[in-house]
Amino acid sequence: MNNKTIGMIIPTTDNSFFSSLAHNTEVFLNEKRYRLLLCDAHNDVSREKEYLKALSELCAGILDVSGLSELEDDFIDNDYPLVFVDRRPNSNKYVPWAGNDDEQAMYEATSYLLEQGCANILLLPGYIAEYHESPRVNGYRKALEEKGITFDESYVILRKGLKSSQEETRDIIMNVLSEGRRIDAIITSSDRSAFSVMKAIGELGYYAPEDIRLISFDNTPYSTLSSPSITAIDRNAKDIAYKASDTLLKLIGKEKTEETNIIPVSLVKRDSTR
Repeated sequence: MNNKTIGMIIPTTDNSFFSSLAHNTEVFLNEKRYRLLLCDAHNDVSREKEYLKALSELCAGILDVSGLSELEDDFIDNDYPLVFVDRRPNSNKYVPWAGNDDEQAMYEATSYLLEQGCANILLLPGYIAEYHESPRVNGYRKALEEKGITFDESYVILRKGLKSSQEETRDIIMNVLSEGRRIDAIITSSDRSAFSVMKAIGELGYYAPEDIRLISFDNTPYSTLSSPSITAIDRNAKDIAYKASDTLLKLIGKEKTEETNIIPVSLVKRDSTR
């Protein structure tokens, strides 16, 4: 019988960007008469690996928004159709990927804040289950150093993944600002985190953009619901989902595919940076 089921693993459903990826993937696959089997890894690499093994036995192919730093050579058969989405673990296998150039996106966001006169920019690059060098941190560092500003790693704060993104982000901001550290801009990994930033700085008597300018990633509805509205990097989740899904179906059909598929981003300027 022809297997028309595709497996998809996302780090968490409690994230609007990943949920958007899943939704748009299901829409695309449904049009192609495929079914989607969605798995939530809960930001746990052990669970992700369990899902990879299970889905490889059940599905015609897998789309993986991975938290792994590396995919071992013998973990999945070389010819099994697998596409990484958004995140790209190291691998010796031929595994196509679809996502954004996060280093360039962060470079553009940081450069924009520097042009606005900011010099003390706090970066919250997000949580990944297995730590590996973040392209977002690289883009942030590059923009600073081009302006002659020394990169200070204490201005890059990683979440530990022990609480929700909103709770951990709020705790980070409250701690940093309560210490009296000079911060004139903040870049967050998601709109939900930015929403928490806005609430936290307000509790401490700061205002955006007068005291602290703010940029987030994703450009979900959260960025427009906040007051002021939040400047955001639009990552084009629909385009990522469609390109990843199309690439996977080509792999299944033994067609030629591109290994690297970069989806452009755009900076949507709103009140939080004006």
